[in-house]
Amino acid sequence: MIPPVKAFSVTEDGEADGFENPLLYAQEIGPDGSTRILVSCGPDRLQELHEALVEGLQAPLSVLYVQVVDRVTGEDQNADPKRWLSLEQPKERVLTAMRAASLLLYRDARAQLWVRGALGEQLVLDELGLLYVYPDDPSFRDILDARQVPQIAAPTIADRDYVRVAFCSEADSEEQALLQALNLSPLEG
Repeated sequence: MIPPVKAFSVTEDGEADGFENPLLYAQEIGPDGSTRILVSCGPDRLQELHEALVEGLQAPLSVLYVQVVDRVTGEDQNADPKRWLSLEQPKERVLTAMRAASLLLYRDARAQLWVRGALGEQLVLDELGLLYVYPDDPSFRDILDARQVPQIAAPTIADRDYVRVAFCSEADSEEQALLQALNLSPLEG
């Protein structure tokens, strides 16, 4: 069964509580003190906004795929996730690979996708379906404004006490195809 969302808010008992991730972007200070933009949206806009922000990165692109849970073995790897890296990829190749892996990237919570531009700018799609853009740059705000994403502060899925994530066996083949399509090589340690 294909899940409707990567993650959803639940009660302490694990029942859906009706919270919907709002459409917004907001300035944040990252854990390392850098500025970033948080982008929140529902599943119907996630792929569109992710692709638009990747389009805003300067090519060539580097891609880091971070598997936080191995869906096949059920192994939770949060302390030591598996990582694969590819450097110097053409933008269109990255976008094509992302589109081919849309179920994996936009409906399955096993991994994060980090895309870095040639100028050091970076876009992270996390396992909950949130986007983080580094740095907080007017060009990224323009992309979001053009797509009618409001700049407001409101709670997102990351602020919820209990969250259930979705995994999809149908995305297993997409994961392998993504690794191959982008020539992602495993990183050790």
